Amino acid sequence: MPKGQVKTEVDINSASVEELSKLKGLDRKKAQALVDYRNKNGAFESWDDLEDVEGFSNQIIQDMQAGGATLGEMEEGEGEEW
Repeated sequence: MPKGQVKTEVDINSASVEELSKLKGLDRKKAQALVDYRNKNGAFESWDDLEDVEGFSNQIIQDMQAGGATLGEMEEGEGEEW
């Protein structure tokens, strides 16, 4: 990471299109597709769920993770305790 740049976590289950489009590998169109899918189908429970979103390859998902994308509370481990 370049000097002076701070890695920011972005929760893909709550982030806006604008926040998502700042992640590596995501342009505004992909960010919008992610939000649309999330609104229709609910929160992403695993990284594999992102492969169901049109245009999302394994490489894009890995780039997002490396860039600070998280699954929010679900990633903490006890996602089933709702």
